[in-house]
Amino acid sequence: MSEIVGSFVGGVAGATADHAVQRRRARRLHRVDRLECSIRVVTGTHDGLTGKWWAGTATLSPERIHFVPVVGGVRFLRRKAVEIQVDKIDVSQRRSPTGREVFSVAPDTYVVRLVTPTATLEWAVLINELSWALGRMSGG
Repeated sequence: MSEIVGSFVGGVAGATADHAVQRRRARRLHRVDRLECSIRVVTGTHDGLTGKWWAGTATLSPERIHFVPVVGGVRFLRRKAVEIQVDKIDVSQRRSPTGREVFSVAPDTYVVRLVTPTATLEWAVLINELSWALGRMSGG
């Protein structure tokens, strides 16, 4: 019984520490209008992106995302940056990751649609960062 309690307490402590690190990293990135997110193409084409989820860091400005994808979720293994002009952000169909997506996208994210001149993209942003990100994208 004590093993179960110890395991539970250790798991809770580990999760709490992980969230603290995540919040600290988010605050540091927000100071320079950046956040960690994932992006993929749903319809159409966009240079540098595919239908596969790509994790990376995005620098946000009104109607634009400068996205630097990483390989295998390893922050220092960066791919070529992708410039995304955003014509519209559709939050009406906001959703959480489903099924096998949870292996590619953090389960505590919301997925919204981005409409660009050449494609419709899905953008996965941590739930507690979505309103901040939408504000930056709209110039707020």
